[in-house]
Amino acid sequence: MTIIGMNFSTNSNGTKTTTLHVAEEFNAYYSNAEAGRGCVGKKVDSVYIGDYDCSVFKVGIEVEIYYDKAINTQKGTFQPIKHIEIVSK
Repeated sequence: MTIIGMNFSTNSNGTKTTTLHVAEEFNAYYSNAEAGRGCVGKKVDSVYIGDYDCSVFKVGIEVEIYYDKAINTQKGTFQPIKHIEIVSK
């Protein structure tokens, strides 16, 4: 997936948090003409990264995001980021 934007903010604890905005090709399921489905353009997602070190990330680079086990809390189910790998710069 390609980073198309990054949003930074500082929470009440003084910790810098980041949200990555990424674009990637649609999954084959969504662009299946035989099943009556089609897509134009790219799929865009916002991924909350939290306090993960994003100092090496720049708009335009390709990354792969790996997630850890899902965590159930009173506020919902969350899947923390385990690792972000830079595929190409």
